[in-house]
Amino acid sequence: MILGKTRVYRRNREQHGEITDKSLLQITGRVGAMMPVRVITDSACDLPSELFKAHNIKFASLSVTFADRTYTDGVDLTRDEFYDRLAQGGDLPMTAQPSPHAFLVLMQEALAAGDEVVVVTLSSGLSGTFESAQTAYHSLNKEEQRRVHLVDSRTAATGEGLLVLQAVRLAEQGKSGQEIVENLRGMISSLASVFTVDTLENLRKGGRISRIQALLGTVLEIKPILELDREGHIVVKEKVRGRRKAVRRLLEIMAAEGKNLSDQVVGIAHGHVPEAAAELEQAIRERFNAKEIIVGEISATIGTHTGPGCLAVFFHR
Repeated sequence: MILGKTRVYRRNREQHGEITDKSLLQITGRVGAMMPVRVITDSACDLPSELFKAHNIKFASLSVTFADRTYTDGVDLTRDEFYDRLAQGGDLPMTAQPSPHAFLVLMQEALAAGDEVVVVTLSSGLSGTFESAQTAYHSLNKEEQRRVHLVDSRTAATGEGLLVLQAVRLAEQGKSGQEIVENLRGMISSLASVFTVDTLENLRKGGRISRIQALLGTVLEIKPILELDREGHIVVKEKVRGRRKAVRRLLEIMAAEGKNLSDQVVGIAHGHVPEAAAELEQAIRERFNAKEIIVGEISATIGTHTGPGCLAVFFHR
C-alpha cells in the first residue's frame, strides 16, 4: 500500500511537540484488530499510512489514467511519481471512481468477520465514489445491509481523513455503527473545507474556468480562495492577489469562522509542497494552539484538478 507523505501533530496539554511514528503506533496499534465496527474509505482520504495500518482502515482505490498507463491510486502510484508526471505538462490525466465491486469486496470481508461497517467516501459533489459505494450496498442482502452504513463526507483529502479518523476512534470506544454515523453527520454539518490553488492551469484544463480567465488570473497573480459548500461542491469564496496573501487569508478565515480551535483536530492538505504545509502547520499551532493537526499530501485524483501548490485547511465552524 502506497499512501501520501503525511504526519500527525498532537498537542500535549503540558508541553508542545510532535509525537513520533513509534509512539503513535504504541498509542493506537493495540486495538485496531479488535474493532467491532470496520471503517472503509477511498484513496482520496489523506491520512498518515501509520493510521491506516494501526486502525485497520481499508480503502477502495480510484484510478488515474495518463496517456500511456492507468494507475491504481494509493497502490502503484506514489505522490512523487504523480506530481512529477503532472509537471511534464500536456493533457490532464483522467480520473475514475472505484468500481462498486471494489467496495463490495471490502464490505463482504468485514461482514464475514462479524463486523459492522461504516463507509466514508469522497464528496458526491466531486466524484461518483459515493454512488459506487451505494451500488455495492444494494448488492448485499437485507440482513447484511442492516450492518452497513454509508457516509458521504461532502469533503475531500484531509477533511475526509478527519471524518475517517473520528470514525475509527469512536469504534475503538465501542460505539455502534449508527452512533458513529450520527456523530459524523454532526461533524460534516460544521466542517469547513477552504483552500487555495497556486496555478489556474489545472482548473482551465479541467474545464472549470476559461482560457481567458486563466490567462488574466496568471498575469494579475490572482489566487482564488475556494471552499466546498454544504453539498460538497467547489465554490469561489473570494479572490486575492499573490500567494502570500492567499495563505494569510486561510489563517484569517480560520480565525473569523473557527469555533474553539484550541479544542479541535485541524486538517491541512497540500499539493506536493511540504515546506509550505509545514509553515502553515506552524502558524496554526502558534496562533490557535490546535489540539491536533493532521497534515496530508493531496492524492492523485484530487491533485489532478487542484494542481501542485494547493494548500487547504479543514476546521469546524
